[in-house]
Amino acid sequence: MTYGSNYDSSDNRQDDEGGERGIGRFFGRDNDSPKPQQHSGPQQGQYGQQQQGYGQQGHGQQQGYGQQQQHQYQGGNNMVGGSQQGGNMPGGDYSQEELEKNERNARYKDWGTKAGIAALGAAAIGAAAYGIHEYRENQEEEEAEERRKQQEAEQEKRREEEERRRREEERRRQEENKNQGGWNQPPPSTDSAYGHYTKPQEHGSGGFCPPAPYGRPPYSFQQDDVRHADPNRSSDNSPTPHEYPKLHGASDHVIKIGSVISLKHNMTGRFLHTDRSHSTSTGSNQQLVFGYRWNPDENDWWQVLPANRDVPVPGSVVSFGTQIRLRHVETGRHLHSHYNYHEGRSGQNEVTAYGDSMRSDENDHWVVEKWGEGAYGQTWTQGEVIVLRHYVSGMTLHSHDLMISDDVQSVTCFGRGEEENDKWRVQLD
Repeated sequence: MTYGSNYDSSDNRQDDEGGERGIGRFFGRDNDSPKPQQHSGPQQGQYGQQQQGYGQQGHGQQQGYGQQQQHQYQGGNNMVGGSQQGGNMPGGDYSQEELEKNERNARYKDWGTKAGIAALGAAAIGAAAYGIHEYRENQEEEEAEERRKQQEAEQEKRREEEERRRREEERRRQEENKNQGGWNQPPPSTDSAYGHYTKPQEHGSGGFCPPAPYGRPPYSFQQDDVRHADPNRSSDNSPTPHEYPKLHGASDHVIKIGSVISLKHNMTGRFLHTDRSHSTSTGSNQQLVFGYRWNPDENDWWQVLPANRDVPVPGSVVSFGTQIRLRHVETGRHLHSHYNYHEGRSGQNEVTAYGDSMRSDENDHWVVEKWGEGAYGQTWTQGEVIVLRHYVSGMTLHSHDLMISDDVQSVTCFGRGEEENDKWRVQLD
């Protein structure tokens, strides 16, 4: 028997099978496990298979993908294929689409991170800009408050200065009045100047001559002798109070500062009247003053007030020769006259109601005189016949039987004060 025939004997095959089972147990396979499928081709014997199995085991351990057990149970071409794939890509069922998806997700994550950083930066810039805006607003408010405080301080300083000047002027006038023997009263036995007047002089024929205004030429009583009011004797910066208490009635019949009176024209019996429904037609467009009916109504009452810049005590007795203002109780305007406008029917200087409690000038000043004699220094009482002389022009309050319309009798400023039409009587409210 040849060596080759002995090698193929049944006994030898049994030994080979036993040896093969031993190798299987070495790899963790039991005796009943099926044998791996033999591959055709050279060197595909049992030892070649065993050698390949070792290679597969070693390769699986080197890659570390956890696929060792799977490759051990695959046989034949599957085992070889599994070994080749294990060297090129990780184990598991990952497709090319899933890998691309993972890559896109990684890129999106990176973009999201960058976008978040950019958003945080923009928010920080916005917060910084808002903080700068708030700071500037607060700074502007503080500066405006500081300016307001400075303005208030300056205004308060001006008010204090004006009040100081007013007190000084009042003290000066009180001192002058004290030296002259009382408020706006002429000296009893002297020819020196008093207030804005000198002592009355007598005409050569024995008639009364009104005094000339202090520091001004004597009156001419002519309409073409235009005289202007002194701007320093207006209500501007005047210490004279704007309002005085209204005094109604008097048991002693004496006219005082604050008395409410009506003026009745002696010749026609009509009362001196004004209202808001009548205005002049001469161009001055001021409130018209006229004679109206024979019984006083609410528009016929006037309050006696001091001249601008005079500061008598309320209730002071008014004597003849005193400069006064008459304020209409209902409308608050002052009895007024001027040179520039003439009454349309007579051509004489017109008389109007002008101004208010805060606005008055020297054309509102009138001198109260006793008709025919002046009687400067004597007390003015109810019922006496008087003349009201316009201080600037020297002419007197005048009316006549000349009607502008029904129940509207012309009142003007005219003449020396010697006519019957210049006479007026006072009634107390």
